[in-house]
Amino acid sequence: MNDGEQQRGAPVEVYRASGEFDAQLVCSFLDSHGIESFIEGESTRLTHGFTLNKLGLARVLVRAEDACEARRLLEERKIEVTEDMTD
Repeated sequence: MNDGEQQRGAPVEVYRASGEFDAQLVCSFLDSHGIESFIEGESTRLTHGFTLNKLGLARVLVRAEDACEARRLLEERKIEVTEDMTD
């Protein structure tokens, strides 16, 4: 993601989950701290409930302006975050 996308508020990935349940837990945690989040990923995670390589992967995304706080909260709880992928 480039600087222009972040400035426009494009969603930022903060966590990669191995399935829907894991992603929902992280979203609930972030939502409880006032950070709106949503899940994006392969639809197979919904129909089959498994992950094989990247098949079924769920990505937790937040608004760009909430990304640092979301990562801080997740790291504080020892939840492995997705590193900032901006260059």
